[in-house]
Amino acid sequence: MTTFRRVSESDRRRYNEILRYAFAPEQGPLQDDSGNQTWPPDVSDPYGLYENDELRSTCKLYDLTAWLRTEYEQIGGLGAVATPPEDRDSGYVRALAREALAEFEERGAALVTLWPFSTEFYAQLGWTVADYRAHYECSPDLLPSADLPGRMRPVDPDEWAQLQSAERAHSEGLALSLKRSPAWWRERTLSNWDGGPEPYIYGYERDCEIAGYLVYTVDGTETLSVNTLGVADERAYSALLDFLGSHGAQIESIEVTRPTEDLLDRVETPEAVECTVKPGAMVRAPSVFALDGLGWPDAELDCTIAVSDPLSENTDIAAFSVADGCLRVEESDREPAVETDIGTLSALAVGTQSVDRARQLHGLTVTDDALLDGLSAAFEPQRVSLGEFF
Repeated sequence: MTTFRRVSESDRRRYNEILRYAFAPEQGPLQDDSGNQTWPPDVSDPYGLYENDELRSTCKLYDLTAWLRTEYEQIGGLGAVATPPEDRDSGYVRALAREALAEFEERGAALVTLWPFSTEFYAQLGWTVADYRAHYECSPDLLPSADLPGRMRPVDPDEWAQLQSAERAHSEGLALSLKRSPAWWRERTLSNWDGGPEPYIYGYERDCEIAGYLVYTVDGTETLSVNTLGVADERAYSALLDFLGSHGAQIESIEVTRPTEDLLDRVETPEAVECTVKPGAMVRAPSVFALDGLGWPDAELDCTIAVSDPLSENTDIAAFSVADGCLRVEESDREPAVETDIGTLSALAVGTQSVDRARQLHGLTVTDDALLDGLSAAFEPQRVSLGEFF
């Protein structure tokens, strides 16, 4: 018998053994996990797929709040999906994904995000790429200098609340950007939660408030790697770039991962910046009906959509409309005028794709061309960036 449930403290060691083998095998078998005294952890919910009461596959469930179309909404984060080698290729991850999505939908999450080890693997389970991100690397002296009022100063992790105004300004209008909880600030954004070196935290203070901040690590004299960046406005961004550029006598290169349009327009010699674009996080709705009730801009939308899901044997048929600032998704017995899959629908919902692009590249079909203008207006593309790894 297979069950999906929260991992109890009695199974903590087995849970950590599976995670160690999946994500840090070079450290060898787990010898002692007594260093983690808090169970369950503060910011994640450890879950596992059990067969005959034996833990076969693990994950972490994150209850997150992120900006979507018009406001912050509840979403889920799925992380630490792992199966020991002796149990792989047995369908456990597929079953775990199905159960995790059901759990998230019961909790009220409209979308579930994850950071994939393979986009192809998770696409087979219904997830789709949410955003593409550029990894920039350049010499500090390539970054623009700026003479602005205010100052850069070190920030203590206990000062996380002073970073919130810059975070909110940076996030508003950027789909999937997180509204961090106090625990998330302390345990994730401003800490070395992944076992790396302790990060430096600097803020740009202006008019007695922090208008921008950086979280970064330094690898000897070679590389300064920016983990997190948040700014209230363009002037604050200029101040942060000026600060990073001041490391020229100490650091050989600056590394930062940002949305694809972000840095090249801000340097005088963009051809000297190494830029690699790769897919970022992935996203999918737990089901088509999990999208019901999302805050939504006014739109003339009234159509029925058939949605297939690789984790379901059935095709859901749902009526979509917008009323009173909300997206309404209800069961329907009407003949569908639109057909798509759950991944493409999720990309439309979050704003990654336009309707035209979904038709061209992802198999969205529309049998009534009179619906196209309404669909395109209702699912207008947005800027999307899930900027923090979990």
